[in-house]
Amino acid sequence: MVSHPPPSATPAAIRLVDEDSADLHLWVSNQSFEDDRVTVVVSIDGTRLVDQPFDVQGQHNWILFPIKLPLGSHEVTATSPTGAETHQRLTVPEQGRRYAVLSYWTEPGRDNRQLSWSVQSHPVAFQ
Repeated sequence: MVSHPPPSATPAAIRLVDEDSADLHLWVSNQSFEDDRVTVVVSIDGTRLVDQPFDVQGQHNWILFPIKLPLGSHEVTATSPTGAETHQRLTVPEQGRRYAVLSYWTEPGRDNRQLSWSVQSHPVAFQ
């Protein structure tokens, strides 16, 4: 499933695009059975690209956000109203794409909400 940009305008340099034009393929998922629906907001260099609720749906509901970015280093910020957040650096190389996974999750029985981030230079294989 591919998501579409929020209604607010984004600068031309950082924006959601079709998969073939993307420098970053960002996959977002809710992996928490304790929070079966959670809103996640993702911004890159201050440009909001994701702002929507994610359902856990058996923990196999990954949503793709294909993003166009300028070359170089970028600040990625992901937050949730539950208090989970992460701040990461992402470097877009001159050639090749980046593939990232952002997962919202909780530790069962604990009030510990987290957003985990991983990035790689090859496509993500979900199991």
